Amino acid sequence: MVDIGEQFETLLLSLQKQILQREADLSKFRVQAEQYCADQEADIQRAKERVAVIRAEMAELMRPPLVDNPLAEIKEAKAQSSNALNQSDRIRDAAEVILAEAGQPVMQLELKRRMESKGIHVHAKNPVDLIRSALRRDRRFQHIHTKGWTLAAEGQESTRK
Repeated sequence: MVDIGEQFETLLLSLQKQILQREADLSKFRVQAEQYCADQEADIQRAKERVAVIRAEMAELMRPPLVDNPLAEIKEAKAQSSNALNQSDRIRDAAEVILAEAGQPVMQLELKRRMESKGIHVHAKNPVDLIRSALRRDRRFQHIHTKGWTLAAEGQESTRK
């Protein structure tokens, strides 16, 4: 017969073995839990960054568009009556301001450069030809051979338009 003391000793060893196993399992679980928490925190941070990027993109989309023609304010009344200036009108308006500032004839290529420096871009295969064509169709401008374009003087306006 097995002694009762031996049975208790066997039972206690078995319980101690179970306790050690549970402690080992708990330790492994803590490591896995810490890794899981670190992974979740990293995912949350990436999601926050995506939200910030999307907010910035939405703010960019919601911002009013930049005016293609900084001189549009000068011709606001004209723009309101026609609802929008076409490219030739923008060219003419910009040329009028540039030529008034210059006080002397300006060649088409130089007009193009000065328009670009004011933020006005002529969208055409040949922008210089478009500038010439737009100015030829308006009485406010006069072309002086070999010197360029100038504002037509009062009473000297050509019959074009």
